Amino acid sequence: MSVELVKATERARLVDPTGRESEQVIEHRTDPLTGTVASVNLALGEKAKAFLGTADLDLLRETEERSKAGCPFCSAAERGTRFPPELSADGQLRVGDALAMPNLFSKCAFDCVVVVDPASHVLSPSRIRPEAIGDAIRASAELVRRARHRDPSLVQHLLGMNFLHPGGSSVPHPHFQVHVRTVPYSGVERARRACAAWRARTGNPFFEELLAAERDGPRWVGKTGPVEWVAAFAPAHQREIWGVLPGTASLADLDDAGAGAFGAGISRIVSSYEEAGVHPFTLAFLSSPAADPTEGFSLHVKVCSRPAFKPLFANYDTWFGPMFAGDEVHTEPPEVTAERLRPRF
Repeated sequence: MSVELVKATERARLVDPTGRESEQVIEHRTDPLTGTVASVNLALGEKAKAFLGTADLDLLRETEERSKAGCPFCSAAERGTRFPPELSADGQLRVGDALAMPNLFSKCAFDCVVVVDPASHVLSPSRIRPEAIGDAIRASAELVRRARHRDPSLVQHLLGMNFLHPGGSSVPHPHFQVHVRTVPYSGVERARRACAAWRARTGNPFFEELLAAERDGPRWVGKTGPVEWVAAFAPAHQREIWGVLPGTASLADLDDAGAGAFGAGISRIVSSYEEAGVHPFTLAFLSSPAADPTEGFSLHVKVCSRPAFKPLFANYDTWFGPMFAGDEVHTEPPEVTAERLRPRF
């Protein structure tokens, strides 16, 4: 059984305020693993332009300069929090240019901040070096390993990044967050169960089947080392791109080459968002608590754009549909997102 990418097309007819008859075409796409639905209507692009506007670049530059003063991550090495000595003899963890420390306000038993580069306070995605992103991912993987070494019950984990206020960040300086706890993360657990059921039903790993179905097609983006990148067929978020590392299930087993490959791809994606006028972004690594890849699950990152940076912004991706029903509506098809991004790979 191969991956089936199912679409349903509907047409909405109306008479606009000028008296002209109009028709809009809406595609409803079903995610082959989870069954969630994403809708695409190109006509919504005009509403989005009027409603969301464009980035205020002057404000962005002013915010970058202003937020440097007193930035807790610029001075993290001297003034940041410290791990207990059994986790890090130096109190913090340095991997390349990345610096990791405990989160001052914890959401779980082991909650860490990984500053991408304390010396680089930049608020433009294109200026975040891919090597620095790779270092931060390497540091995050090491934190996951150290947490479970200290307490074997701490196996459930999540790695993510919010960038700028519309992306969910409270501190502008680029940084990752690593959460490790005993309780499963619901989204990760649903994906793992669905992958296990897929493998039991078909005998094949879902993500490898998905990549085989998408490779060199209209949603295919490219590769960075062992990581393969594809625009989500039924995206849950705007301009959503997935980076998949076949054969590796967990951050705990991620090697330096894989971390660097993820960093290289993320850099190209968020730089593409910036070129389109959207600087904020959000990403998350979905990682199995179990190292065994035989369950059919692959370590993967999901990256999406967020609303443009402005004095007042509208979080159009947190309306009632995606918040409570789980389904999103899109102004741009994944194929267009992939076409724009593909030359960078």
